[in-house]
Amino acid sequence: MTRPAHHLVRLAPILLATLTVSACTGSKAPELYCPQVAVLQQASRVILANGNGNDIAAQTLDARITGVAGACHEAGKDMETVTFRIGFAATNGPASRLAEQTLPYFIAIVQGDDIISKRVFPVSFDFKNGADQAIASTTPITLKFPRAPRSAHQQVLVGFQMNQAELDRSGEPAAAP
Repeated sequence: MTRPAHHLVRLAPILLATLTVSACTGSKAPELYCPQVAVLQQASRVILANGNGNDIAAQTLDARITGVAGACHEAGKDMETVTFRIGFAATNGPASRLAEQTLPYFIAIVQGDDIISKRVFPVSFDFKNGADQAIASTTPITLKFPRAPRSAHQQVLVGFQMNQAELDRSGEPAAAP
């Protein structure tokens, strides 16, 4: 399990974002500019393999971000909080003999194509006792944002942190042996 929330709370005052996860409406609730949290499609799956090939027999891990879920709430007169969790699933590949594998994932605050802030955290998958499938999720991550219209133009994006070879391999299906 990953526990990044305490690291991001320190970043929250400088992070502005918009979040799709929430029920930010209500008859008597204050107007909130709920930041949107989403999985970056291009970084939602990572396939690790021995060597540079896409041969399925060389795969050591196939991991996916299964989703994000959370909510936005009032946090004082001029602030709002976004609390969310990230879910992960992985399959231990035929070329792996590991009982545990750890991957880096990121949480980034973006506006358009500009990255405002980005942090990388580890997520571990437990394949003990011969398991070939594993799931993981973060503890609740809470970020504070100013309650301001500008927050509606930003996003919180999550994805796996990958190098170019991993991006290339994860973007296309592995070849059959």
